[in-house]
Amino acid sequence: MHYIYYIVLFLCGNLTYQAESSSSTTNIYENAEQLISSLKKELSRLRADLTAQKTEGAAHPPSCLAAMINTDGIYTIWVPGLKPFPVACDTRIAGAGWTVIQRRQDGSENFYRSWSEYQAGFGQLNGEFFIGLEKLHHITNAEPYELYIHLEDFDGETHYAKYDRFLVANESESYALSQLGKFTGDAGDSLSYHVGKAFSTFDNDKTGKNCALTNVGAWWYNQCQHSNLNGQYMVSGSYEKKLTGRGICWKTWRGYDYGYKRTQMMIRPRCRSSFSQS
Repeated sequence: MHYIYYIVLFLCGNLTYQAESSSSTTNIYENAEQLISSLKKELSRLRADLTAQKTEGAAHPPSCLAAMINTDGIYTIWVPGLKPFPVACDTRIAGAGWTVIQRRQDGSENFYRSWSEYQAGFGQLNGEFFIGLEKLHHITNAEPYELYIHLEDFDGETHYAKYDRFLVANESESYALSQLGKFTGDAGDSLSYHVGKAFSTFDNDKTGKNCALTNVGAWWYNQCQHSNLNGQYMVSGSYEKKLTGRGICWKTWRGYDYGYKRTQMMIRPRCRSSFSQS
């Protein structure tokens, strides 16, 4: 509704100008009628936009949790500031209501990509993918979110890391990892080291050390990393120590020189998660 305020100011300013610059009462009223007519059209447009937004919001839930689904799959959500878009929902790994934002599982997708690709997102929702930085920003700023990271090594062992306040900044702040909150889990904390750091890609380095280029990935690098979940997929898991951190790295579980077989990053609204299985 702040648009109306500026329109009214515009109307008043134009009427004042007409009164000061013309002695013709008829001209003043004619101009007033034209401006009022323009104001009515603008109000009509704003009402139509608001109705469209309400319709989109009513037709699609804002998250996998709000959809109240009990089966993994691809569903459409709507977040303020974006058009409705499909997401992968997970109910199997850590209970219901999780929106998957990144998945690695077989090395079929190239994650060594440009800034524009990470901004928009890439991959297949039923396979390997990254949801996109712009979507992450809008989703995590709509309401408080928690983050769950699922890791699986090549021996079939799994561990997790969970953070109770996941927040990603906007484009002007290079989609920095603004908050993580409290850590829980058995994989160790390899992400808090990156809090406050901008997202970097090989063509848009924010570290001053070309961390994305050196580590063949894209991440919230901090001179350079304790984790690198968008790094190179290493089929054998272990790799040479001289390639430190280049694989799908999570330092606090298997160190710098190990790349995991599967990873999945998921988010869920924090305030409502207590109403679902955790």
